[in-house]
Amino acid sequence: MIATARARAGAGKAGAGPRRPGRGKEVGGKVLPFGWAGRTAAVAAARGAPILDLLSGAGVGGPKGAINDEAGLSAAQYMLMGVGIINLMDDEMHAISRHGMRRGTVSTGLRIMASARTLRTAIEALSKFYRLVGQDQTVELVISGATAQVQVSADISDPHLSATVEEMIAVSLHCQLSYILDRLLPIGAFVTHGDHPNGDRLHPYLGCTVVRGNRTALVIPTSCLDLAPVAKLGDTPVTDAVLCWLKLLDTRTLSGIDRRHLQPVSAAVFDRLRERDISYAECCLELRLSEDELRRALSSEGSGYRSLRHGALLERLRPHLISGACLEDVAVTLGYSDARSLRRSVQSASGLSVTELRKSIRLAEPQDDPLMIGRLRHHLAPIN
Repeated sequence: MIATARARAGAGKAGAGPRRPGRGKEVGGKVLPFGWAGRTAAVAAARGAPILDLLSGAGVGGPKGAINDEAGLSAAQYMLMGVGIINLMDDEMHAISRHGMRRGTVSTGLRIMASARTLRTAIEALSKFYRLVGQDQTVELVISGATAQVQVSADISDPHLSATVEEMIAVSLHCQLSYILDRLLPIGAFVTHGDHPNGDRLHPYLGCTVVRGNRTALVIPTSCLDLAPVAKLGDTPVTDAVLCWLKLLDTRTLSGIDRRHLQPVSAAVFDRLRERDISYAECCLELRLSEDELRRALSSEGSGYRSLRHGALLERLRPHLISGACLEDVAVTLGYSDARSLRRSVQSASGLSVTELRKSIRLAEPQDDPLMIGRLRHHLAPIN
């Protein structure tokens, strides 16, 4: 692989997909590596678009602006890259799909979803809208029991590029759905057909595990489909959606679970598990429910005991990671036999090592200065 994105953009071909970026220290935490997320930016740069200059000015690649494959993109930089390509190429599909997408299409779709009565009808209306206007992008809702998949696809022949673009569509859709709900839409898993650098680990923006599958999709609790959109859209809906989403990400808990939005039984379980770790049987006794009753109640609310237990562990662990306490001492405090057992539990709960979690907490602090937000506002304006 050529060392820098500038060199690759000048020498590469539009359809060429770079090999998988390594899992170095830049990959993980709250960033995606440019070698994966920036594939369409490299294509745009090869066609003469100054997208790399835009990203360097936004801090990608550090003070020297060395945008190589391992350079990390924060959520705000990722959004800036996407809208920058759209404006430079005058195409919301980054000028790499068969028919392209005119600017303003996403804005119209967002307005349609915001007028729906429920999240279910919002997604179904967006799906119908894209079919009616004959776009290369599709959105389909597939429901199976307690979970539902919001599947997205793009008409792009190169599988390397299609995986990257479909992830952008999925992230953009999560941004829009979270905005109209005025809360982060909980994602159980992000499914991709690509060789994702965070495979089997947490997605840096979506806060869920990345898994391999045939169709790119966001996996959500079916119970969320009954939520009602509450956002009142103004003249700049896409700008408002992106800035709202970034703010919601800054306030997200380490576990990704927002206690305020849990339904009654799930909240009661989570509260007990945040105090101390207890078994499923012990929790049933405290709630005065049989094991079958608790299982049915959690399922109907779109949650599960294991995920709540994992989330509660991460919440209990957070202050100890912030303080820099010795892991052996933390293990004793949290009721584990030793640090090794705690490490295994943390890896199972988050998909990250304790070291990666410490880093993610540092990166979770708001990173975007007013200049960065100003850049975003400026580049988002033409696609509202």
